[in-house]
Amino acid sequence: MRNFTLLLLWGMLTSAVHAQNVPLGTWESHFSYRSAKHILKVRNKIFCSSYNGLFRIDPANDEISNYSKANGLSEVGISSMAYDSTENLIILAYRSGNLDLLYLNKNLEPDQIINWPFLADASDLPANKQISKISFQNNKVYLSTNFGIIVLDPKLRKIEETYRYIGPGGLEVSVTDITFSSDSLFAATSQGLLSTSLSSTVNKQYFANWKIVPTPYKAISVSYQNGNINAGFSGHGVYKRNNAPWELIYESTSQTYSFSDKNNLVTLSDRILVLNQNKTDVYQNPIFNALQESLRVNSYFWSADSKQGLLSNKDGAFRSYSPADADTTISPRTDSTIIDLNGLAWSRLPDYLGGGISIKNIQTNKQRILSTSIGNGGLPSSLVHSLTIDTDGYIWFASERGVGYFIPDDILSGSAVNAILPVYGQRKLFSSERSNAISVEPGNRKWIGTDNGLFQFTADGTELIKQFTASDSPLPSSKISALNFEGATGLLFVDTPNGMVSYRSDASTPNENLSTITVFPNPVRPNFDGVLGVKGLMDNSTVKFTDLSGRLVYETRSQGGTASWDLNDYTGKRVRGGIYLIIIVSSDRSEKMAGKLAVIN
Repeated sequence: MRNFTLLLLWGMLTSAVHAQNVPLGTWESHFSYRSAKHILKVRNKIFCSSYNGLFRIDPANDEISNYSKANGLSEVGISSMAYDSTENLIILAYRSGNLDLLYLNKNLEPDQIINWPFLADASDLPANKQISKISFQNNKVYLSTNFGIIVLDPKLRKIEETYRYIGPGGLEVSVTDITFSSDSLFAATSQGLLSTSLSSTVNKQYFANWKIVPTPYKAISVSYQNGNINAGFSGHGVYKRNNAPWELIYESTSQTYSFSDKNNLVTLSDRILVLNQNKTDVYQNPIFNALQESLRVNSYFWSADSKQGLLSNKDGAFRSYSPADADTTISPRTDSTIIDLNGLAWSRLPDYLGGGISIKNIQTNKQRILSTSIGNGGLPSSLVHSLTIDTDGYIWFASERGVGYFIPDDILSGSAVNAILPVYGQRKLFSSERSNAISVEPGNRKWIGTDNGLFQFTADGTELIKQFTASDSPLPSSKISALNFEGATGLLFVDTPNGMVSYRSDASTPNENLSTITVFPNPVRPNFDGVLGVKGLMDNSTVKFTDLSGRLVYETRSQGGTASWDLNDYTGKRVRGGIYLIIIVSSDRSEKMAGKLAVIN
């Protein structure tokens, strides 16, 4: 058995480390951020991305909705985004090369998020897979990347073509921007401005079919407007070309240029240009600090500034509309469709489609609809509000009149199947109450949100562990609309109509070994009345607390990767001050660890 007295030191590290160890049983509210990067107009709404996520604002009333990793997005570090009106789809690209497809509903809220990590997961590509620009053209998506151009079919979610070695002599190119004329594609690349025909008969993967367009400097951004090719040259300004030599439109030392094709706008780092046929209008303001992109709605501007946030002059003077102090939300929800361990897609169906649960084999398109009918689902209600998969692979649902689960084995065989409905308090779980959300923590316990509070149940849903309402907890409302458990941190994010909070559960994702154990707080000081946490554990580890004589004071098992202790002994009394030993044994007894804990009373 190895001794790890470093536990005492780990518990006394700086507050930066403490921030990672949110005390068990505590609540936190969450706020938004400002580093605006990209901006889109989607009908009557404005979408703006920042490094950490995406938010939407309604210019009519300044109502804001926020979307982040905590509520559905796959990552942080958004590098580009674009909107396709045909599919009502926003595509987000991340610095890792990962993609999120956000399908909007009629209210322009993300109704479904599909992660498409094909690029991020690719092993045969350069380490830098950043996507600099997303462009839609003829129902296809063009990605400008560090290693060329990728053409996608977002509807079928497949790669159409890759233009990688298109530089002179077949050199690999890095692409920062692309634009389209009626018959040509232009790309600003590391090998210069390149062009090729859009004709389907032209092999665009062959470098000889790409021609160099001579430029006075190296173009970093391009746009085709009013029959002209416009280009931004870092440190030199904006030029245009129409079958003639390049003509300077606006001289500038700006290092960045972003074109808005629909508005004839060019965004420089500290000003906005409007390119008219015979003149260029220049808009400057002291608030402009690090402009990234702009668009014009009616007679006013919206701009993304990486330091000031989302800026607009819609109410007169330019000011920030970034939701720096607004609560984030778990929207869009990620519990509408889940994939089980057999690769089957389980989706809750809306009421207008008859409700119930759809199960589909994505490969064969074989499908089954579970309903309230006995033998074909036995759902307590056709209105299913949330789906999740637990650590046993069972599919749990929260519905209008109850909570239950299915064992997915042979679910598409056509044999009779009925939901298993846990019994609590001599009645089926929440049979007379609307359940809006359900989430599973790594210890397999279930969190259920209803119109009347937040509940934690044992793995089988038959025993209540915790219950919270607005009257006895920091919940801003007892009506729970969405839940999302983050296994790595042990945080349960709880969304309500009045804002979002998070709760630090005593469970987390288990580790593969016992090499990174952390005890918090350590030492335990006299004013501490919370719960002690031990994290970094293997699943279902045994954790024992003894005094220095070896007398057992308390014993527990971890929930996933975290174990907890309320600092009371087996008689229910608070332990005395002193040094205690912590003995940890993995469930298969293959690993053991020991450490010390100081309690100061």
